[in-house]
Amino acid sequence: MRSPNPTTTGANRAPTDYGWRLHGQPVGILKDRSFTLYSTAVAPAVTLLQPYGDGVASLTSCLQCGACTARCGLADEANLFPRRQMTLLQLGQKDDLVADPGIWFCFNCGECSSTCPVNVRPGRIMAGIRQMAVEYYATPRFAAKFLNRPWYRPLAFLASIALLLAVTLFGGSFTPRSSPVQFASLLPHRTLNVFFGAVAALALLSALWGATRAWKAFVGEPLFAARPRRFLRAAWAATREILTHKGANGRVSAPPSRTGTRAIVAARPRTVLREFLGSAEECQQFPLSRWAHLSILYGFLTLLALSGLAAILILAGAPYPLPAWHPFKIAANLGAALLILGCLYFLGERLRASRQGDPSSWFDWALLMDLLLVSVTGVLTEIFRYAGSACLAYPTYFAHLAFVFVLLAGLPHSKLAHVVYRGLALTARQYRRRVA
Repeated sequence: MRSPNPTTTGANRAPTDYGWRLHGQPVGILKDRSFTLYSTAVAPAVTLLQPYGDGVASLTSCLQCGACTARCGLADEANLFPRRQMTLLQLGQKDDLVADPGIWFCFNCGECSSTCPVNVRPGRIMAGIRQMAVEYYATPRFAAKFLNRPWYRPLAFLASIALLLAVTLFGGSFTPRSSPVQFASLLPHRTLNVFFGAVAALALLSALWGATRAWKAFVGEPLFAARPRRFLRAAWAATREILTHKGANGRVSAPPSRTGTRAIVAARPRTVLREFLGSAEECQQFPLSRWAHLSILYGFLTLLALSGLAAILILAGAPYPLPAWHPFKIAANLGAALLILGCLYFLGERLRASRQGDPSSWFDWALLMDLLLVSVTGVLTEIFRYAGSACLAYPTYFAHLAFVFVLLAGLPHSKLAHVVYRGLALTARQYRRRVA
């Protein structure tokens, strides 16, 4: 069978290639006014998805065949994932998309994209939908668009440098001690704690406001109307799922038959270890993705917790900086190593996918680069301080603070907001199960 003749003339019979293939050859479809799929469905999707990645062109080829749903381990009879989300996107239903907690369950393992017969790449489109949801719930919304566009990113770093220079001018010194290297002589710890404490408070308030809006969309009731005990139990179940990354291997594990402290005590050590490690079946596209996710998660949480503890020690008047053999210092170096290894893995996978014609969006690249720059400059700062090289230590330390500021201030606006919305979506799912 041969494809239709692409040389047909006439205003109503211009050939259009919708991406369908027959024996490896493109099939040209004659345009007809009665064929209104593109004009009524795909055109709104193009308008919605255009700012969030390069999956727009491939979306026009979606046949709604369901191959992605048949492959996805998150799909069940009640949730045709990700086919339902593809349909909502094609219909331009933005409000329904951002109100769907299912978009945050996806780990972007790539199984659906590898199965799609017309190379629509549903995984990349789902990533674009999540970016759209982050910008939808962000407060202020212009800040999310500012941080998530590549041409504005350098301006964000310049703004952070300008703010740090102002803080140094009013609360620090531009002539720090050269021997020995003391970062407190550049920016006193108390001044630094007040500055970053204010930035963290504003970021958390903005994230909390976005979370309350998302909760109402996910559950259908305001967050303050949730029953406290039921909400806390749901939040604890969601936290356990996040800390173990259950479902990251592409399959949703069945809930345990017994929960709580009594069940944990009664369980054998091998059972507990198997519960944490999960199934041996991993994502075929990215076999180590679950462990890389866990590496980034625990590395980031370790550094975040130790930063808070260090601020408390400084306020209490404890001697600082800590010696190299201090347990906090050792834990911080281990956390930085985990963070660097996880980021390098995902950067390598994204480079490999880009060479194969499946590039990631800037939204995905930016967070990995931010985390990598924060961790690498932090390690270099420590090395230069121990080496006594003031000419390298102080500029690296200042750059480290600038990268930390961009990462921290971007909590409600960048891909780091996934921590908030994924946790909230998992909590909402557990909460609705308990209500039912």
